[in-house]
Amino acid sequence: MNKTTIATIFAVAVLAIGGYVYLQEPFNPDRAVIQKMSNQFMEDIQFKDFGSSARYHHELEQDRVDIGRSLEELFLLKPEMLDILDYRIARTEIDSTGKRGRVLVNTRFRPLNRDEEDDIEEADLQLYWMLRHPDCPLGTDCDDRVCTNDSGQPAMQEVEPEKVGDEDEPGPTEVPFECDPSLEHQWFMNLDSTLEQRDYR
Repeated sequence: MNKTTIATIFAVAVLAIGGYVYLQEPFNPDRAVIQKMSNQFMEDIQFKDFGSSARYHHELEQDRVDIGRSLEELFLLKPEMLDILDYRIARTEIDSTGKRGRVLVNTRFRPLNRDEEDDIEEADLQLYWMLRHPDCPLGTDCDDRVCTNDSGQPAMQEVEPEKVGDEDEPGPTEVPFECDPSLEHQWFMNLDSTLEQRDYR
């Protein structure tokens, strides 16, 4: 093999590696963030710390979080009957907008309600993440201290007015969601998609 052939093979190999690195973006800091958060979330699940596992969801949605119930629907087992042995991050991706991510987690678990000690099963969990403003509801962003959607319309919320003296308290009124524009966007778990997919073996 002459020097020209070796140089050509080397150049092609370098270009292939560079292309892979560019497409996969292994050094994207957001990938590292959601991968770390996914590991922490799975550890909370493994140790049945459902209170801590809810903190990965947006504050405005935490009243809808029921991790125990989601696990029961996913694994077809009550949480106390689920022994998560281990898990590993199989894949981490950020979409082209840089505002959505997903992490595929391979999980090995054992049902505790069966007699066979070696009855180990696997499930692939897909954890979805969204980069959002911490003050604003889903689908909106902070614009001049008010949360607005893509059309520039403010997101509204109902508030109960305070009672004044002995007067009858009027009904709830709608006011815009206020936000702090100085706060940085953060990654939050997408409640409506995470822990929905099933892949049993």
